[in-house]
Amino acid sequence: MAVSKTKKPQTDAVPGIGEDESTAYAGTTAALRRSMKTSEVVALDIIRDIVARNLKQGDKLPLEAELLRQYRVSRSSLREALRLLEVQGLITIRPGPGGGTVVGAARPANLGRTLALHMHMIGATYDELLDTWETTEALLAERAARNPDRDKVKRLMTPFLDKDSPSHHAVHTIGEGLEFHDTIGELADNRVLSFLLLIAGTMVADHIITTVERGTLEDHIVHDHAVIAEAIIAGNPKKAYQAMWNHTHHVAEYFREYWPRKVGEKIQWR
Repeated sequence: MAVSKTKKPQTDAVPGIGEDESTAYAGTTAALRRSMKTSEVVALDIIRDIVARNLKQGDKLPLEAELLRQYRVSRSSLREALRLLEVQGLITIRPGPGGGTVVGAARPANLGRTLALHMHMIGATYDELLDTWETTEALLAERAARNPDRDKVKRLMTPFLDKDSPSHHAVHTIGEGLEFHDTIGELADNRVLSFLLLIAGTMVADHIITTVERGTLEDHIVHDHAVIAEAIIAGNPKKAYQAMWNHTHHVAEYFREYWPRKVGEKIQWR
């Protein structure tokens, strides 16, 4: 029986690198991308099916027996896949009668929780996180001011101008603050950029804002949001950038004074 010859692996040529060097380069990048475990492949298939079926947050997935038949894997691999997705916040597993697996949501806060582990490992500090937050939020505000859909911009930003709203006379909740920044992220009109740039803000909210007494900072936050909203509605990118930077810098400095030692500590996993 004739033995077929094994073809030489094909590698993409890398500009400025010879054939031998290109082969070595491809081998190095392949080594960095480890093979996916069965559970990871199943997790990806589940997400693809959620998207293909246009399932929304809170929609139920099939029971375990049906999922085992559908993906044709062992129970241990399926459960590991579900656990991977649950840690990412992409699904929620509810125990007991009437429970089951339901669709979660892709949120910057979920990725931020995982990112905190990486940040701790490289030695990143809370001071660096605050500095990052100042830059990323300003960039989003600038892009939001450039959004060509001015009707949408006005509709989404106008509620933050209403100084007669009860929220302007009561405690400004963290949820309301996050809603404001999430809305600006939406108006930045690039889902990849917005998702990535909003991560720092969600980490600041979770690690810092929820752990200290904000006191008189509340009034400043409400006022700053109104100034930023005005600049975005006016379509003034430069003013929106500066107003957002002023806002986040003021908040960051407040916490640097409140936490003079802790801001130099490594970011922790929460």
